[in-house]
Amino acid sequence: MSSRALLLLCTVLALSAAGCGDGPPSDRPGPVGRTQRSWSDAARPGWDGARQRPLRTTIWYPAEPGTPQTEVSIGPPGLPIFLHGWVAPDGPPASRPGPSPLVLLSHGTGGGAEDLSWLAEWLAAHGYLVAAVTHHGNSISADDVSAPGFFLWWERATDLTRALDALLTDETFGPRIDRGAIGVAGFSLGGHTAVLLAGGRVDRQAYLAWCAGPEAVASSCSPPPEATSIVEPIDWERPTPEVSASIARSDAVYRDPRIAAAYAIAPAIGNAMTAASLAAVRVPLRIVVGEDDRMAPPGVDARYIARHVPGASLLELPGVDHYTFLPTCGWLGGLMLGEVCAERADLPRAEVHRRVRADALAFFDGSL
Repeated sequence: MSSRALLLLCTVLALSAAGCGDGPPSDRPGPVGRTQRSWSDAARPGWDGARQRPLRTTIWYPAEPGTPQTEVSIGPPGLPIFLHGWVAPDGPPASRPGPSPLVLLSHGTGGGAEDLSWLAEWLAAHGYLVAAVTHHGNSISADDVSAPGFFLWWERATDLTRALDALLTDETFGPRIDRGAIGVAGFSLGGHTAVLLAGGRVDRQAYLAWCAGPEAVASSCSPPPEATSIVEPIDWERPTPEVSASIARSDAVYRDPRIAAAYAIAPAIGNAMTAASLAAVRVPLRIVVGEDDRMAPPGVDARYIARHVPGASLLELPGVDHYTFLPTCGWLGGLMLGEVCAERADLPRAEVHRRVRADALAFFDGSL
C-alpha cells in the first residue's frame, strides 16, 4: 500500500471501539486510563504557519480499580487496521500513596502517539504515568504533515521537553509525578529522539558528508518511505525562515537534565550523533533492536550508539525487523499494509511486544 493511500486511510478513519476482543489482558494488575491534552509551544511556530507549534499529547495512567475498559483500534468497527489495546477513556486516575514515575514516549517517523500503546499501557498498568506527543508535521494520522516535520527531526526532542513542562504543571497529573523518576522511550526516529534527550548531539554536516561518501547506507540516508509520496521535498537552496532557523539549531544540545533513563527501540539515524556527545551520556541507556532491521540497520544505528555510550546495554532480537515494533495489526491491516503488518508464524508480533515491554518495565524499575 502506498504512503499516500495510507495517509488517506488514516485521516478518514478515527480511533474506534473494536468490540471484537474477549476483554482486557488478564496479566494486567489493574485498569489503564487514557486521556488527551492539546498543548502548544509558544517559542516555536508551526510548519503550517500557526504562531505556536502544537503539542498534541496522549497520557496513559493507572485507573481506579474496577474502571471499565474499552478495546481501541484504528479502522472500521469490526475491521481493525491496528489494534491499540484496552483503556478507560478519561477514566478516573487511581488513588496512590505517593507520586508515580513518568515515561515520555516518541513515535517513529510518520506515526503517532498511539503507536506505542502496547508499551504505554503495560507501564501504566504497573504504576507509571506515560505521555506521548504526536510530533507536529510528522504524523500521517494527523492533518498537518509537512516536509519540515519529516526532515528536521531534531525538533522532536524539544517537543518532549515542552510537553514535560506542561505536564508538570497540569492540574490533574502534575502533582502525581515523581520529579526524580522521569524516563524517555521511543521507536525508530523516536528512539533517536530519546537518545538526544539523554545527551546525544547531531552533527548534520558530518552526517551529510557520510551520506555522500563510499560508506553510506541507503536506508540511513534516503528519505523515509513514509515521506516520499506524502510531502514535497524541502527547497534546501531557498529555505523558509522557519526551516533556516531550525537548521541553525540542528546541532544544539537537547539534553534534558530531568531525564534519568532512556530506552531506545530500533533507533534510527544513530550515526548522525557525534561519538563525543554519546561518550558524555551519563544516564542509563537500554537499546533494543531486531537483527533483521533493514530500515535502521543495527550496525550504523543501535550498535553505533551502544558502542559509544558508557554502560549502555543492547538487546538484539533474532528474526525481528523494524515494523515488528509497530502495533499489532488487525484483519484489515494484514490485508492492506503488506510489509508493515507482515510477521513470521513462529514469531508473532504480540509475542515480541510482550518480551520488549517486560524488558522496558524491568529497565525503568531498576533505573527510576
